[in-house]
Amino acid sequence: MVNISDLSNDLLVKILLLIPSKVAVSTSLLSKRWGSVWKLIPKLDYDDTYSASASEFIGNLYTHETLVVLRLMKVTIDDVPSTTCFRSLKTLSLLDVFFTSDKTVERLLSCFPILETLVVDRWGGENVKTFAICVPSLQSLKIRYRVGGYHDPKNDHGFVINAPSLKYLDIVDHFSGFYSLVNMPEQLDAEIHVRHCDSETLLGYLTSSKKLSLCLKPQMGSYPEGDFDQLVSLDLCVMCSLDWLNLILSRSPKLRALRLYQSRERGGSCRNSRNVRTKWEQPSSVPECLLVSLKTVEWILYKGTQEEKDVVKYLLENGNFIKTMSIGFSSVITLEERNKIQLEFESMPRSSRRCQLSFT
Repeated sequence: MVNISDLSNDLLVKILLLIPSKVAVSTSLLSKRWGSVWKLIPKLDYDDTYSASASEFIGNLYTHETLVVLRLMKVTIDDVPSTTCFRSLKTLSLLDVFFTSDKTVERLLSCFPILETLVVDRWGGENVKTFAICVPSLQSLKIRYRVGGYHDPKNDHGFVINAPSLKYLDIVDHFSGFYSLVNMPEQLDAEIHVRHCDSETLLGYLTSSKKLSLCLKPQMGSYPEGDFDQLVSLDLCVMCSLDWLNLILSRSPKLRALRLYQSRERGGSCRNSRNVRTKWEQPSSVPECLLVSLKTVEWILYKGTQEEKDVVKYLLENGNFIKTMSIGFSSVITLEERNKIQLEFESMPRSSRRCQLSFT
């Protein structure tokens, strides 16, 4: 009979990948043969929900030079040795990780020279005020910062992001008071659902985006400077962000796809916010994108308000190249009301002869 310790490292790693990461790491205590086998595992998933501290596990982790994927959940990180370097790690998830200071965050993230994907999931009540993400190699960043119910903004809590290689940015934040985006690349795809921070400043960082999804309430009389020269696709929450529609349309000459939706479809940031109000007024001049580039329009959970109807009518009357307009009705609209709306829309004048209406 073959002793398991006699197996090759490749086979032992395959075995360790089948068991929880905590157990895999503990095999280092079995014998000298097993002492460093766990360090060959390319992926670790550590959940410290039921432990008081993860310091011992983390201290082993800093010597792991071949790790490619790391997921930490509910661990406390209070120190990062100066010699730490995860030379092979490309994907990192920090899920409800408690950092003892702003500096600890900066020190940890500086240990990943080729990091490409970062997920940060925070909850209110931790020590970190400025969560600084300075990772030159980062390509995908997902941030979730949430608290239960409605909370006043923490103006001294927020994120600083410096990621010149970033391709995809996804933020759902119900808590932060500020965002600072440094060295944003061209043609970024961004989904932004933010409740409290300075919307003008944040949107101003995203003018080079190719795709935008916004659940972001404008401040009264405050709008960002600059054009959205690269923007080809826009998703907009009509519950809080419809005020942005005219501004973005007028500054997006290449826009091809427009999607309007209700915030609750994606668990958006404005669902439980106080004083959410949106308005739309017909622009004084027709935006360039309606005249030359916009081809598809989709409205999800259409409720049939006068304001919504005015937007649809305006797009049909001025969209020279719209090929399809899809209307998905909200459940609050009865079948009789749907039929009435459908007939009304089908009888509206259309600038584009090729425009096809569909209803769901």
